[in-house]
Amino acid sequence: MDPALVLGAVTVALGYLVRLLLRWIRERGAVRRAELAQSGLSDRVRLLPAGSRLVEKDRERQVEIMVGFADNPSEAR
Repeated sequence: MDPALVLGAVTVALGYLVRLLLRWIRERGAVRRAELAQSGLSDRVRLLPAGSRLVEKDRERQVEIMVGFADNPSEAR
């Protein structure tokens, strides 16, 4: 086989693997950021008394959580 052809194939394969690795790293970072945001939200909700409402907004999402029931469970609906 021609060494230049082999070198070209290896270069293309390595380029593909590097792009795949970088994509995996970016996606894993996005998942980790979502996990951290969810964890922080869960911690804040855990500290609220029953009947509370938590509303958070940012560029990407809006979250509204009703915590437990108020004194009258029919009010929570």
